[in-house]
Amino acid sequence: MSEHVLLIHGWSATDKSMAKVGTLLTGHGYETRDVYLGGYPSMDDDVRIEDSGRRLHTVIADLQAEGSLPAKFHVVVHSTGALVARWWMAEFYPRGGAPVVNFLMLAPANFGSPLATIGKSTLGRLTKGFTNGFQTGTNFLNALELASQFQEDLTLRDRLSVDGSTDSPYSDGGTRPFVIVGADPIFGTGILGEKAWDGTVRIATANIDPRGVTVDFTKGSILEPEFTAWTRRGPETTPFAVIPDRSHLSILKPVAKESASKDPDIAGRLEDLILQALSTKTAPAYRKVASDWADICLETRKLAQDGDEADALRERVFGRAKADGSRFREFYQIVVEAVDHTGLPVDDFSIWLTAPKKTKETQFRAGHSVTQIEIDAQLSLIQDAHENTCHKNRLSLHVDRRELLANFLRDRIPPSYEASLAAGITAASPGKRIGYFDLDGKEHSALIRLRALETGDEEKGKRFLRRYSTHFIRVILPRVARDDVFTARPLG
Repeated sequence: MSEHVLLIHGWSATDKSMAKVGTLLTGHGYETRDVYLGGYPSMDDDVRIEDSGRRLHTVIADLQAEGSLPAKFHVVVHSTGALVARWWMAEFYPRGGAPVVNFLMLAPANFGSPLATIGKSTLGRLTKGFTNGFQTGTNFLNALELASQFQEDLTLRDRLSVDGSTDSPYSDGGTRPFVIVGADPIFGTGILGEKAWDGTVRIATANIDPRGVTVDFTKGSILEPEFTAWTRRGPETTPFAVIPDRSHLSILKPVAKESASKDPDIAGRLEDLILQALSTKTAPAYRKVASDWADICLETRKLAQDGDEADALRERVFGRAKADGSRFREFYQIVVEAVDHTGLPVDDFSIWLTAPKKTKETQFRAGHSVTQIEIDAQLSLIQDAHENTCHKNRLSLHVDRRELLANFLRDRIPPSYEASLAAGITAASPGKRIGYFDLDGKEHSALIRLRALETGDEEKGKRFLRRYSTHFIRVILPRVARDDVFTARPLG
């Protein structure tokens, strides 16, 4: 084959980590001289993703000028390498036209990793940074932290918009993105108690088909605010495959013997998927890959089920019918950003999951006691809640979709409540002269609808949440000031 491929590694790795992916390609007809290993110093505290992205642009231009790289080539990335490549294309090719044909992401950290805060900690510097002057790449890790501003800013350039723009570096017939992620945690990472991840990135944070909405409480009401969905940039659906047998590390070793599966078809699937992505040449073929990979996700999803059929599938895949199925559950990632209507961050706010009452009440207040619904939601639905360390007005929730639909909404909602998931939000007043919602001295709360069992008006949030996806919610709260923040009186 004369097609060229650029391979880009992840955080704390080197270009050598991508060598076995390159070996796979050369074993299937790609010329060794046509496969490039890209590298960047992700562990240096002074380097940012933007710096590596700009340098990537220069390196590609130099290679093309000397004739080593053609006008069009493929890019395969791992983990943080996805953010470097995405930023490069969003910066230099925001309306398309990038030299990339097929853009394959292996276990990408598109919307963060729960390990980023560990990497920034003293423990992380002592372990990962021991041979690098105790540096672990502060700027890279800030971008990688869950609910980071960087992730949303990048997404609003290549996958979503709040102003209706549809320009994107990606398209069915131009630069085509693909995502493959595993559901087999790295050995030893089970101590962290995570589900639906590969030992480094969560499945929901790998998917590059996010959703976004602005919930404006200065419009509408405290129970029914204005709910404005963000616009999709690029392909509506990206080929996305969740495979059960690969961890964050073994996904870089695509040969069957590195698989955790006993089934030869599943063990060899990663190799097939990589080659399928890079051989895609047309928009119809791209959409066919998306459909085929959706079927793979459905098969992986069955491993989380109960019953004889699921036991038989786990027996076939892992050689153990009673293998832990909970790690294959589907999750939502919900990223909440709270600002007031002037654009200032609201740092001191609380989010919890609940259900709306069926009554026609016009107020929704945070009570001094917590309802059983809220206790059940906290214990059964929320696997993790993370407040971003750089931006206190941003947090992420990792929510168990299967538990929500199979149990919570069906069995734990009293008749006086809607069978619907909602988020309650309360913001503490910053002082005696400034408040949110009102200045009556009471703590007001508001309601954001997220997911109902029955179909309904998606614009009001009844069907906002999607499996295996990240959801951005920008909440706008009314900032209320006392009259005495400015006064005027006669001089005499």
